Amino acid sequence: MERFLRICNKNIRVSSPFLPENSFLAEFAEPQPADCDINITVNAVDGISYPHCDLHFNTNGIAVLREGDTFCRYAKMGTDDGSVTVYSNDSSRHSETSVVKRNANVLLGDRYFWTTVAFPQLMLTESVLLFHASFIDYNGQGIIFSAPSGTGKSTQADLWKKYRNADIINGDKTGVIIEENCVFASGVPFCGTSGICKNKTVPLKAVVLLRQAETNSVQRLSGVAAITELLGNIHLDFSAPDEQRKCIDLLIKLIKSVPVILLSCTPDENAVKALEQELQIQN
Repeated sequence: MERFLRICNKNIRVSSPFLPENSFLAEFAEPQPADCDINITVNAVDGISYPHCDLHFNTNGIAVLREGDTFCRYAKMGTDDGSVTVYSNDSSRHSETSVVKRNANVLLGDRYFWTTVAFPQLMLTESVLLFHASFIDYNGQGIIFSAPSGTGKSTQADLWKKYRNADIINGDKTGVIIEENCVFASGVPFCGTSGICKNKTVPLKAVVLLRQAETNSVQRLSGVAAITELLGNIHLDFSAPDEQRKCIDLLIKLIKSVPVILLSCTPDENAVKALEQELQIQN
């Protein structure tokens, strides 16, 4: 069974007998294209074959083994076997995942499917970064609010919708496409628990990093400070060699094209006004 999607301006083929039940995928569905940028294959198996070496699993239950240009990404389900994904960071842009049948419903469900098949890693090779961020479209330009869970991403997006009639594209995840002459923000078909997920791509006007505060203040970040802050909000665990370096290379291009702003903010319209003034947006 195959499904064709267009996500972050990339044509994607998903081949699997266990396609995820995701109500948002329909918005990203496409007719079969002539060429696909990324190919994802998923198979169900009875068990995982582990290599004859020590695998060091991180706190998220992920271990990565490199074999030349190929990576094997092992995932645990608690103490149980979960999946192994084989992918390459060369021009093939393909992943093949074997999922243990007894855990397939969870690993291929809405919450875990894209991490199971190494989607953020595949998109990295296409110069796309996935941010933990709410994404609004304001007058044809994108603003993303990025921060750890519970800091106020959705609150700030909601304020812009309430007071400036902005369109919220995604409440929790955003694809950032970094091209030579332009950077775009793009909707993706997963959105945490926000329930807001639209298929839309617009030029990115600003990346806004949030801090809760009693008064509003704005600080522009650059250089190492900007990259350090941004790294903490990207949907990559950097378990594989070279992925962090590739990510930093893209972030350097990003901060040369788009302002990175640290907004210490209150949960009211004053935060909107402070950012509006910094970005010189006419209300």
